[in-house]
Amino acid sequence: MSDFTKRKILVLDDDKIQHLLFRKRVAILKIDIDLIFFEDALSALDFIAASPPHVVISDINLNKMDGWEFLEEIHGLGFNGAFYLLSGSIYPEDRSRATKDERVSGFF
Repeated sequence: MSDFTKRKILVLDDDKIQHLLFRKRVAILKIDIDLIFFEDALSALDFIAASPPHVVISDINLNKMDGWEFLEEIHGLGFNGAFYLLSGSIYPEDRSRATKDERVSGFF
């Protein structure tokens, strides 16, 4: 049984195509998880405050705040689950920063 069984995973990405691709990738795994998708960080923050997920996967490049600002905000809410950054960023600084930050569980 997978570690993600019955887990709640929040995905934050302002690109709906990425939501669709993520759903398809997870469906291939055939695991029982709740996927919750948001396009904007403010709505995701409201959700996390009311019902914290086990895992958050966030794009770095977002509209109203970037993934790094979002990380600061969710930790201000007391979030202590796994946090992954998902990005097509070509900047090596993003990967370096992610590996140095103990709050980031991984960078994709």
